[in-house]
Formats: sequence, C-alpha cells, structure tokens
Amino acid sequence: MSETGADAPPASIRPWTEADIPDVRRIGWEAWKETYGAFIPEADLRVYHDEHYSAEALGRNLRKPSMRGYMALLEGKPAGYMIMSFDRPAGRCHVASIYVHPGSQGHGLGSMLMDEAFRAAREAHFDRVWLGVMSENAKTTAWYRSLGFTFVEEAPFTMGGTTVRHLIGYRLLVKGGT
Repeated sequence: MSETGADAPPASIRPWTEADIPDVRRIGWEAWKETYGAFIPEADLRVYHDEHYSAEALGRNLRKPSMRGYMALLEGKPAGYMIMSFDRPAGRCHVASIYVHPGSQGHGLGSMLMDEAFRAAREAHFDRVWLGVMSENAKTTAWYRSLGFTFVEEAPFTMGGTTVRHLIGYRLLVKGGT
C-alpha cells in the first residue's frame, strides 16, 4: 500500500501491482490525450488504448517474467508509470511505455522513472536502454536526447487508423553510473 499524507515522500517510485491497473489506465489515457491529441484523433487513441491498455492486457504484461512495471507516486498518489521489457534473445532492454499525468508533470517523476529504467537495465546486465517516441512528439524527443538517447531507427506506428513516424533509439549505460 502506498503512503499518504504527511508521511509520504514528495515523490517516489515502486513496482506496480494489479491493484495499480486502474491508475495506469487513467494516467495513460490522460497523458495520451494531452500528448498525442494534436496529431492523432481521439477515436484512434481510444481504439489503441482499449486494445493494448485494457485491464486484461496490462494484467497479462504484469505477469510476464520479461516485463516490469513501475509506478511513480507524488505525495503518495499514483502520478505516472513505466513499463519495461527485457528481451534477452534480441539483447534489448526496452522502455515500452512511460507516462506522467499532465497535472503531475514538472516534479521530476519522468526523470525518476528513467533513472529506475537505467538501474533495472544495469541490474539485468544490459548495456543500453532502448525506447521509441513519435516524431511529432517534439518535446519528449528533445527530453530523451537531453538524457543521452540517440535515435537510430525509424518505423511506422499505428494507433487506430492513424500512422505516424516512430523514432527508436537507445542510451548506453556507463558501468557504475547512469
């Protein structure tokens, strides 16, 4: 159970559980509308969200040994999340999703989640963290670059009936550091 009230740290990260799935769905949906709404119609966002972020789909991912989820808390309340995959055959540790609720941005939660991704990747003996970002999402692309990500691939990404360019990149991890 998360801490609340005066005992809660201003911001923290913890693994997420099945009890967090409604918050993951809520945070993701609100972040998607804010982030992608300018270039992807809401109906297309809804189709993708309902398919890939249903309670059932999130529960299946949570139970996969190759997946990990983390919840960001702000004053003890869920405010962001990250889902990671660890693909040994492909040699890729991948941040599959990272979102902070629009009303909770600006408190360092995204950076805390990324630091957790770097820690988890090193702990699992990966030398880099991979992720993808829609090219139209210029603010987030710039943030990833400021964290040291280099984009080396481009692929189409489809939500409903809308296809956008998806940049794929990685950040090398320094042994003993971030």
